[in-house]
Amino acid sequence: MNLLIKYIVCIMLIGSAGSGCIFRSRNSLPPLVESYRKTDKLPFGAFIAYEGFESEFKNYWINTMNKPFDRAWLEMKSDSGFASKYSLYFLIAKNLALSEEEANAMMQFVEAGNDLFISAEYVDPKLQKALHCTIDRRREMISEASGKMDDTFVSMYYGNDFQSQKYGYYYFPFSAFISSYDSSVTRILGINGLNLPDYIVLFHGKGRFYLHVAPRAFSNYFLLTKNNYQYFEYVTAYLRFDPQYVYWDEYYKNISASDFNNAGRNRNKNEFSSLSVIRQHPLLWWAFCIGVSGMLLFMIFNTKRKQRPIKIIKPHSNTTVAFAETIGRLYLEQKNNKNIADKMITYFYEYLRRKYFINASSVDGYFINNLSGKSGISLTEIKQLFGTIQKIKMQYEVSDEELLELNAGIEKFKNNTDGRKQL
Repeated sequence: MNLLIKYIVCIMLIGSAGSGCIFRSRNSLPPLVESYRKTDKLPFGAFIAYEGFESEFKNYWINTMNKPFDRAWLEMKSDSGFASKYSLYFLIAKNLALSEEEANAMMQFVEAGNDLFISAEYVDPKLQKALHCTIDRRREMISEASGKMDDTFVSMYYGNDFQSQKYGYYYFPFSAFISSYDSSVTRILGINGLNLPDYIVLFHGKGRFYLHVAPRAFSNYFLLTKNNYQYFEYVTAYLRFDPQYVYWDEYYKNISASDFNNAGRNRNKNEFSSLSVIRQHPLLWWAFCIGVSGMLLFMIFNTKRKQRPIKIIKPHSNTTVAFAETIGRLYLEQKNNKNIADKMITYFYEYLRRKYFINASSVDGYFINNLSGKSGISLTEIKQLFGTIQKIKMQYEVSDEELLELNAGIEKFKNNTDGRKQL
């Protein structure tokens, strides 16, 4: 009788696994569900974006939020030290459907002096109304309904410059844009392929509201295409980088507008079920079934505990230093001082853009005066430094002495600006 039970359980487990494999083989493409979860490595997960986010805030403990924003806001306010400094809340979702309480909580959060970053295709009208802005994505919806894909791109916005670096991939177009906004409290930060604003910052109360309407630009697929990872760096470069607390949202990932309208998300009556979310994804559902079957099989065949050898796991070795030494020896052997100098200049320009919000693509008298005013460094020193930079950029070869002079000038500038207050 016990042998018969074992055979029945084995047949059930093999049948579940086989059905899952058959279902998977029918799809020629990987799942294209836009989950934007930090652990999702599928094309439209946010694994790469979260890695980049951790890198940007490497000195912070990133709090993962799995609850509605109004509840999260109540918990934040209950912290006695919360109001001592501003905090950052980072939210990426395909659809952002909110209750009245959640929308009001977001406005209160920003008004209190905090920063809220939202990237979503659909943003609840209640929040749009509160922000006095309107999002138009009709063209994008028409393209998706007709299955029309093409090379599409997004880019950052510098004043009236529409010719800045473009970042693209092949998929449904980035056509959503912010069609109306209060220009007195809004600044455009990014544009889509139609040169229409898709990334803005709104100043509300003491805080900032960052609104981005192209969440697919934070997907694994987009960020792993060519040099598109730079786009994530540029988008997050506009965030203030010294918050007290940092939050990453995981609650609003799979909540669609239809779910909100049908269920109401009334937390006094019905909570969203984790099992219902799993059932929305066939592969995840089959994995759940196989996992449950495996647990049952384990319980049946291992009623008595068996001692097994304990495997010794060696700790991971830190190869960062070895990698840096290898790269250093490579440049030293090649003696390509020009390449090293160009990279030093590029990183220095990026340093200026991040710290002072200055674009160093055009170095002129206005740029020199502006940088001197913001950094507190004298005009003579800045002119001398950029004179060295311009000289090296015009040369085909760079000597060791010139490379050391460039490095000394850049390090001197950075050391002199430490401790100074940015204007």
